[in-house]
Amino acid sequence: MKNIGINVNTTKDSEKKIINSIVKAVHNEREGINVRIYEDCNGLDCEESCNLDIIIALGGDGTILNTARHAAKYEIPILGINMGHLGFLAQVENSKINSAMMSLFNGDYTIEERNMIECTYKEIKGSGIVKKYIGLNDVVLSKGFLERIIKYKVYIGNKYYNTFAADGIIVSTATGSTAYSLSAGGPIIYPTLNTLALTPMFSTNLGARTIVLDGSANISIEFSKSIEDVFMSIDGQQWVKMDKTDAINIHTAKNKCKLIKLNSNDYFDTLRKKIIYRVRECEGENYESNKTC
Repeated sequence: MKNIGINVNTTKDSEKKIINSIVKAVHNEREGINVRIYEDCNGLDCEESCNLDIIIALGGDGTILNTARHAAKYEIPILGINMGHLGFLAQVENSKINSAMMSLFNGDYTIEERNMIECTYKEIKGSGIVKKYIGLNDVVLSKGFLERIIKYKVYIGNKYYNTFAADGIIVSTATGSTAYSLSAGGPIIYPTLNTLALTPMFSTNLGARTIVLDGSANISIEFSKSIEDVFMSIDGQQWVKMDKTDAINIHTAKNKCKLIKLNSNDYFDTLRKKIIYRVRECEGENYESNKTC
C-alpha cells in the first residue's frame, strides 16, 4: 500500500483536525506513504485517481455514497470513517482512527464487493442522447410537489409486470435496502447478495408490495408523456427532472463498489445498534449499546 486518498466532507471537518490526525496515524504506521486529500469529491474522478490503493471517506453515509459514485469506474476499496449522524456504511468512528489504521496496515480486514445500480434513459426532446447515472443505494422516481399520483408501468426483462398508481417507485440494491427502501416498507437484504428490490411508494393499489429480483434483471419503467413533474434521484443526492423522456431503464451496474470491512466489525451488530435500536428509541424506549435482542 503506497497511495492513499482521503475524501473529506468539508462541512464535517472545516478545521481539518480529523484529516491531520488520519495523516499522522498513517505515517506512524508506515513511512513513505503518499496521501492525497480530496475535498467534497473534487478531482476524485480524474484519471490519476486510478493509482490509489484505497480511499478513506471522511464524513457520513452520504460522503461514502458520493465517493462510491465518483470512483466507481476505478473500483478502489473505500474505508468509511463516520463523522455524520447515522454512519451505517462506515466502519470506523472518528474516535478510533488510530486502531483502524493499525488494522488496515496489518491486513486485518476484508474487502466486500457491493453491487451498484445504473439507470439510463434516452432524451426524446433536444439532442436525443442517452443519459446514464450510477449509484450505490438506489434510484427513485417520484412526483413533483404539485403533481397528482402518477401511473408507473413496469416491465421486468421485457415482460410486463404491473402498473402502479403511486407517489413513486424505489429500485434499490441490497446495500440500499436499509436506506430509503426500508422506510417505504421494503425488506432488509444482506448487503452482498446479488439482488434488486422494487418498491412502490404510497400506491393506491393495496396489493402493491416490494418484489425482490435477481441482480441480472433489467427493469423498465414508463410514465405518461403528459406528466411534467417526474423527478429521479440517485442515492438521494443527484436529482434530475425527467421532462425529456417518458421511460427509464434500471439494472445492476458493471462496476462494483469495494468496501473495506475491518475484521473486528460485525454487520449484525451494526444493524442492531444503528437500525433496530434506533427505531425502538424513536418509540420511547432506551437501549444500551451492549444490550441484545
